[in-house]
Amino acid sequence: MINNIRRFSLTISSTWIFVISYYLRKLFVLQRADVSFLYQVILSYIKFHPVRLGILVFGTVIMVVVPIWITRASKDELFAKAKLIELVDNSFVPSYLGYFFVSMSVDNYVSMWAFYCLIYIFVFCSGSEYFNPMFLFLKYHFYKAESEQGVQTIIILKSNEVVRKSSELDNLKLHRINNLTYIGRK
Repeated sequence: MINNIRRFSLTISSTWIFVISYYLRKLFVLQRADVSFLYQVILSYIKFHPVRLGILVFGTVIMVVVPIWITRASKDELFAKAKLIELVDNSFVPSYLGYFFVSMSVDNYVSMWAFYCLIYIFVFCSGSEYFNPMFLFLKYHFYKAESEQGVQTIIILKSNEVVRKSSELDNLKLHRINNLTYIGRK
């Protein structure tokens, strides 16, 4: 039960960028490329659509903070030793670019929510709820690591520099997201 709640919230968090890009497209449909006009559009959006703007801003903050909070609430596990490591930050980008382009082409809320539900189901069923594109902005990196037993795992690691050697992952304390995915700091 707890794992399903965790997966549910992590999936919403990882697909929230679809909602953000849809609303940003709606907000920034401009007739002219003028900074003062952009300022007027933003002010009118604040004035006439405060609930949508609140959901967009507050929802985005929540969708970044909640997955980190949820995963940190789980028990620490020791990642003993990695035999191989590969940086895979860019391997998830094509999927999210697809979501981005779909959200840019949707014209109304009903279609947006229908597409969002389909994307949500796809991400939930595929088990890739751990990839949140917002993590890239927070200096997290995604790695595929292979243990000495030959088990491949995904490690999401917050670090200032990219890990280049597998020995840099030895004896890390990580939090489990699902059976083969962990998150932590270096």
